Amino acid sequence: MSRNVEQSIKELMSIILNIDAAQIDDSTSMDSTPGWDSANHINLVLALEEEFSISFEVSEFELMVSFFDIVQVVEAKI
Repeated sequence: MSRNVEQSIKELMSIILNIDAAQIDDSTSMDSTPGWDSANHINLVLALEEEFSISFEVSEFELMVSFFDIVQVVEAKI
């Protein structure tokens, strides 16, 4: 299941952050991605909630600052 989760997250990040999904890896973060601002962070979190039918707490929302972190939080919720 982890592979499908990671691929779905990459696809969402690619669309919302306007980056190539093939370039997304564990080191992809808010700090290293110019299009990943606070507005797109909200859009990304909302898309993740819809995609996986889950809901995030504010504390989780604040933890999701890299691809690696997002995968960890999403996998813990599903």
